[in-house]
Amino acid sequence: MVSNIILNRFKNLYEPNSKFDKKIKEIKIDGWKNFNNHGLPPSSHTSELWKYTNFSKLYNSEFSKTSKRDYGREFYSSLLGKQTDTNTIFIVDGFYDEKNSIISNEIILENAVNLKNLKYLNNQFGSIAINSENEMIALNSSLMQDPILVSVRNSNKVNNLQIIIVNSGENFHSSSFPRLFVEFAPKTKSNIVEMFVNLADNSNENLTVPVIEYLLGKKSEVSHKRIQIDHGNSYYFQFDRILQNEESRFKSTSFSFSGLLSRYDIHSDLNGINSDCSFHGLYVTDKNQHQENEISTTHSVERCSSDQMFKGILAGKSRAIFSGKVLVKKNAQKTRAFQKDLNFLLSKSAEVDTKPSLEIYADDVVCSHGATAGNIDKNMLFYLESRGINKDQATSMLIRGFAQEIIEEFQDELLIEYLEKLLDEKIPTLDVEGIM
Repeated sequence: MVSNIILNRFKNLYEPNSKFDKKIKEIKIDGWKNFNNHGLPPSSHTSELWKYTNFSKLYNSEFSKTSKRDYGREFYSSLLGKQTDTNTIFIVDGFYDEKNSIISNEIILENAVNLKNLKYLNNQFGSIAINSENEMIALNSSLMQDPILVSVRNSNKVNNLQIIIVNSGENFHSSSFPRLFVEFAPKTKSNIVEMFVNLADNSNENLTVPVIEYLLGKKSEVSHKRIQIDHGNSYYFQFDRILQNEESRFKSTSFSFSGLLSRYDIHSDLNGINSDCSFHGLYVTDKNQHQENEISTTHSVERCSSDQMFKGILAGKSRAIFSGKVLVKKNAQKTRAFQKDLNFLLSKSAEVDTKPSLEIYADDVVCSHGATAGNIDKNMLFYLESRGINKDQATSMLIRGFAQEIIEEFQDELLIEYLEKLLDEKIPTLDVEGIM
């Protein structure tokens, strides 16, 4: 039974009479209908998805609406380091900041209130991230404040686009529900950087639920980089949903610093022959943080490939979950699919649950999965110390060595430098106890 108390808390945030395009408004109303039926997770049809998630604190929290504010360019300077003229979408507290965003003529961007050139996408909106699939997607659809649609069309050059989602911290107990739909036209090549930054004070409870739908046209290629810089009493649930057409490529690399409760849920449907995707990631948890990674791929047609590899660094009393799933449908012959989950536990109190799974209904496939969890190698630590390196430096070197493989996948020199600096600053603060 859905708690009336919880429904009423979110009902106060729900505005059914939005000015969105008619089709998108229908997605919003349907989202609330789904959420009204099921409430916060878990429900009967999603209990396995949320098996390890403790929602008790979230059940007892009440969140407020955010409001749109004007920010100067200096507000963003600390987020991006060196300023560039790269196409950049800023979304602050759930609202698109048109004034500070940078969008060239080669990319079309429209919001859901005023669809013109992208009106043809309104039937696609909400068809990749489906309300009935997950309670939190339904919640996002219900409470999205300023959804935007984007089309990347230039096939004559590599398109670069940054999507920067910010919790400003200016609203106490704030909640925001960013929503984007991004289309990549056939034969386009694109570099996408998704970034979430939480500027709220550590004591400030906040809830952020972004949903991004990606539609890849025939022979399009997307290099997708994701960065989550979170902390404190933050509840963060991100859903990336991808639909890939024939011969498309989607290569994703993720880097996460967790908040109190974080979940990254990415799924691709390989719906076109000879398409492929890879989902790689690195996350760091500490103290009492809880990080979940729900990584899944559906092979709907033949001759597609997928690869999943996530690495976790866990300290303190933190907990992490890796749930990796590959579904190979009956007609998806000649599938190649691989999964790997590697974890580095820096504390006896840290815990990781790993669930790699393969669900295969075709007989001509090459698939494998594996998972490991281990502590610092004492022999390697002793070796480094015998060479005059103190224990703290040696430990940092081993952690960096474990993380570097994923960081290097970001490929961009400035991004790699930025992530290395973040990790170097983070390592000395980690709660390492009881293993050395």
